[in-house]
Amino acid sequence: MKNDHPVLPYLLLILASCTWAGNIVLGRAVHGEILPLALAFFRWSVAFVVLVPLTYASFRRDFPVIQRHWKWLTLVTATGVVLFHSLLYTGLTSTTALNAGLMMATSPIIIPAIAYLIHRDKLTKMQGLGLVASVFGVGIIITQGDLAVLSSLTFTPGDLWVLTAVPLWGVYSVVLKDRPTGLSSRALMFCITGLGSIMLIPFYMWEFSNYGGFDLNAPNLLTIVYISVVASVVAYFAWNKGVADVGAIKAGPFLHVIPACTALLAIVFLGEVLQPFHFPGIALIVFGIVLTTWKRKPTS
Repeated sequence: MKNDHPVLPYLLLILASCTWAGNIVLGRAVHGEILPLALAFFRWSVAFVVLVPLTYASFRRDFPVIQRHWKWLTLVTATGVVLFHSLLYTGLTSTTALNAGLMMATSPIIIPAIAYLIHRDKLTKMQGLGLVASVFGVGIIITQGDLAVLSSLTFTPGDLWVLTAVPLWGVYSVVLKDRPTGLSSRALMFCITGLGSIMLIPFYMWEFSNYGGFDLNAPNLLTIVYISVVASVVAYFAWNKGVADVGAIKAGPFLHVIPACTALLAIVFLGEVLQPFHFPGIALIVFGIVLTTWKRKPTS
C-alpha cells in the first residue's frame, strides 16, 4: 500500500536546512580569513573532487541526456551554485548572521511567486496558512519576541547582497522540477559541481590577483571540508531529492528551519542561552511546515 505521507523527503529537507545554517554561521565566522569568492570556489571544487568517484559512472550513462539539456544545467548551476553562494558569502563579509537569517527567511515567500511565474503553480489555502505561520515563527525568533528589536536592526550593503541572492535560490528550487527524464541525482550533482567550479575560476582568479589568498591553517581547512562535504554534497543530495518528491512550494517553508537551527547552533557553539521566545517561534515554524505539507486524503 502506498504511503500518502512519506516522511523521508521532509527529513531530507530538514537535514539540508540544518547543514546550511552551519554554512551561514561558518561563512560569517571566517569572513576575515577566507575571501567570499575563494570560499565559493573551494567549496564546489572540493565537492566535485569528492563526488567524482561516486558519480562519474552515472555521468557517463546519462551523458546523452546531459548533452540535450545543457541549457537547463547551465541555468541550475548559475543560479543555485555560482551566483547564490558568491553573493551570500560576499554579503556575510559586511552583515551579521542575524540579518542574513532575516533575508533567507524571505525565501519561502519568494519561491511561490517564482513558481507561479515559471509554472503557474498556485498556493492552496492550507499552504498559504502554513506559510504565514512559519513567517510569524521566524519573526518571533528574529525579534526575540519584542517588536522594538526591529527598530534596532541596521541594514548594510551585505544585506543587499544576501537579499539579491534569495531570488536566485528560488529560481534554482523551482526549475529543479523540470529535471530531464533520465538524468539521475548523481549525474546532476556531478554536472553542477563540476560546471560550477569551472564557472567560478575567473571570479576566484580576479579576487586572488587583487586581494591574495588565505592561510592553510586547521580552522580554515575544517571550514572548507564542512561546506564542501556536508553543506554541499550531503545537503544538495538531500534538498534535490526532497524538492523532486514534494515540489518547490512545499519545500520552501523548510528554509525557515535555517534561522531556527542557527539559533540552536549559537547555543551549542557560542554558549548562548535558550530564551523563552525561541519556543513559540520554533513551534510556529513546525506548525507552518505541517500545514504546508499536509495532504488531504481523497474522499471516496
